[in-house]
Amino acid sequence: MLPQNCAISGRAVNKSKAKREITLTIGIFFDGTGNNAPNTERALRSCGAGYHDLNFSGAESMLAKCVRDHFGFSGAEAVSYNTYFTNIYWLSRLYQQGLTTEADEAQSVVYIEGIGTEIDQPDNLVGLGLGLAETGIIAKTDKAVSKIARHVQDMLRVFQNQQQDCVFVVTTVRFDLFGFSRGGAAARHFANRVHARDSEIIKAINQGMAHSACVGTPVVKNRFIGLFDTVAAVGIPTHHLNRHVTDTGDVNLSLATRVAERVFQIAAAHECRFNFALNSVGPDWPELLLPGAHSDIGGGYLPVVTENVFLSRPETETVPFDRPDVQTRVYQKAFAQLSILTASPAMAALARVNNISAETWYDGRMPLDRYGQMQKRCFAALTLRNRVVKNRWSTVALRVMRDAALEAGVRFNAIDPTLPETALPDELVSLSAKAVVMGKAVRQGQSSQAFSLQEMDMLATKYIHCSAHWNAIDTDADGRILGGAFPSELIGFISRPDEQWRRTVYHMDARRR
Repeated sequence: MLPQNCAISGRAVNKSKAKREITLTIGIFFDGTGNNAPNTERALRSCGAGYHDLNFSGAESMLAKCVRDHFGFSGAEAVSYNTYFTNIYWLSRLYQQGLTTEADEAQSVVYIEGIGTEIDQPDNLVGLGLGLAETGIIAKTDKAVSKIARHVQDMLRVFQNQQQDCVFVVTTVRFDLFGFSRGGAAARHFANRVHARDSEIIKAINQGMAHSACVGTPVVKNRFIGLFDTVAAVGIPTHHLNRHVTDTGDVNLSLATRVAERVFQIAAAHECRFNFALNSVGPDWPELLLPGAHSDIGGGYLPVVTENVFLSRPETETVPFDRPDVQTRVYQKAFAQLSILTASPAMAALARVNNISAETWYDGRMPLDRYGQMQKRCFAALTLRNRVVKNRWSTVALRVMRDAALEAGVRFNAIDPTLPETALPDELVSLSAKAVVMGKAVRQGQSSQAFSLQEMDMLATKYIHCSAHWNAIDTDADGRILGGAFPSELIGFISRPDEQWRRTVYHMDARRR
């Protein structure tokens, strides 16, 4: 139970003082897997790179080299240093803090860095890959709990400084929860801890109120849960660490009808990676399917990236050296994959407006065949080359989520139209307004006008990233493709697409769609 009577420095509350009812609200923002705003900020500062310094196609390799030189981190250890700020970070910056104008409510913000990361530390491969251990999903909810007491205490201090001759009746302690990717899973798990009156959360609230003048037993509840494309992808040992299953172990993703006043999720319509199955909130809660890949919705892409990727699995065939590559079995197989891409809802627009080619390359360092003839090892795959993509579409998802939260009573500051990181390009202004209307319609159980073919083609040309692929293309100094084939699909191709380039969706009832 929460304290019936609280005291200041051990002194009993003066019952003759006027009583004033107040509400304490804590906004907790769980960032995505491999996303860590302090690490991103540290990397950019050390590299002397601002937004405009990253607004060119070579920024990705420049930042990676800088992080390696300054911090000694590369590969999986450097994920959070080489990514950009997410919508979770921007929302945490916009979340109003302090008292309302009516002075009966206070808001405070807690930012929790993404799964697999810690501030000023190399990233953790177990956390990144499996969502487990000391940087895993549940551990991040524990970290959020550890911050509650201080934020409760700080908010009460603000009230007391404003009106010292008053006894405060804390009627409600409530949470606004936001999460992206596995951070969405953390937000959902934390919400269930609140709903179940988790003893550690109650203890933390007690500690925060222990030295304040207050009376009553506040209600503890969740007001709003805002999710960007929840992907739990928990590697459960009993499933041989396979993340592509409905079972999330001890991570509780269920969202009962009374777990919060409002729940809203934005899901990525163009995400289809095998390892990124969507944990939907449907059919119980509203969910908007918005154009874009996973991080087009939650954010985190650098301002500009250049994509050079395989869109079919590179395969090999040993053939006579003089055989034309286009006559090989692997070339014909790669070319046939194009029809699968164009039939996929997640890839059709990208395939329609981008140049996708069936390419071949070979390794001539082969022994003679049994007849003494020269051979070559021929490779073939579909490729997407030199595609420049911007990160501006995620700012639309930011606006859609902010609108949903405002509708639920959450207090946010306005988005600064002059801030380049969150400003809308002119060509996205009308689409952003349409997306906000679509979000409202979904929350009201109504239909709305979809994006036109022309609008989708524009997004697919400039803004939607191709997240599902069979690895980045590696080339030599002359631009010739090197290798690309791996014997293990599981280990060699972590960004590979799901079956037929169609995303797996797990609904709240654990059914797969």
